[in-house]
Amino acid sequence: MDLQQIKYFLAVVDNGTFLAASKQVHVTQPTLSAGIRKLEQSLGVTLFNRGSRSATLTAEGEQFLKPARQSYNQLVLVRSKLRKQPEKIVIGVLSNIHMDHVARIISSYRSIHPHILIELVVDADAALSRMLAEKKVDLIIVNSDTQADNFQPIIRESLCIVVPGGHPWANERLIELKSLDGERFIERIRCGFWEPVNQQFQQQQIQPLTVMQAESDEFVLSLVAANLGVSIITDRTTPYDVRFIEIKDLSIDRSIGVCMPNTDVLPHVEAFYRAVLDKRD
Repeated sequence: MDLQQIKYFLAVVDNGTFLAASKQVHVTQPTLSAGIRKLEQSLGVTLFNRGSRSATLTAEGEQFLKPARQSYNQLVLVRSKLRKQPEKIVIGVLSNIHMDHVARIISSYRSIHPHILIELVVDADAALSRMLAEKKVDLIIVNSDTQADNFQPIIRESLCIVVPGGHPWANERLIELKSLDGERFIERIRCGFWEPVNQQFQQQQIQPLTVMQAESDEFVLSLVAANLGVSIITDRTTPYDVRFIEIKDLSIDRSIGVCMPNTDVLPHVEAFYRAVLDKRD
C-alpha cells in the first residue's frame, strides 16, 4: 500500500467512476485501475462494486474510507512540511464579492482537503481574468458579468431593499420598488447591478432622494445601519443591524461562480473545482 494508491481510491470515491477519477488525478484509467487492484490485494479485500456506470463502496470499502482519508491528509501534510512547500491553490477573488460567498465556496473543498494551502488574491475582474490567462492564479471566483471564459455558476444572488433595523419596513417580507419614491437613498455606485436598477427607476418614474453614494457594499451597510437612508443590495449575512426585504416587482439576478483554465490544471486544483461544482445551488 502506498500514498498514490490511497489517492486513487479517494479519487474514485469522490468522483463516483474510475474514468472521472483518472481524469482528476491525471492518469489513464488502466493505470488507476491497476493501482486500485494493488491496494485491494495488499488489504486482502474488494473495495469497490464495479458497475458499468459507477463504482460504489463495498462494506469493506466503507470501513476503509475514513482511516484512508485521515491517513492520506496527514501524510500529505507531513510531506509538505518536510519539503517546506505545501500544495497550494491560488484563488483570485473579485473585490466586490461578499466574503460569505467565498467562504461557502471554499468550505466544501476545505473539509476534505485540510492540508492544502489556499491563498486569496483580491482584485477587479479585468485584472483577475488576465491573471488567470497568464496562470498567475489557479482559478477565480467572480460574478456572471466576468470577462473570463468557462464561467460556472455556484451561488445565485438577488437584489433586496436593505433598511435599518428600526425602520417602519423592517418587518416586511415583500415590498414594491415604487416604495422608494422620495425615500432617502444610499446609492451603491460602480456596481454591475446599478445600471439595470436605475433603468427600472426611470421606467417606473421612481425618484429616490439620493443622499449618499458609496463604492463598497460594506460602506452601504454601515450607512444604512446608521439610519442615514435605505439602499438596494444583495442579501447576505452581516453583523450590521439591518433588514433585507425582497423586492416584489424587480427581478435582476446574478450568479457568483468560478472560472478555471481548460488545460494544465494541477490535480488538487481540479479536485477543488469539482468539489465546489458539486455544491452549487
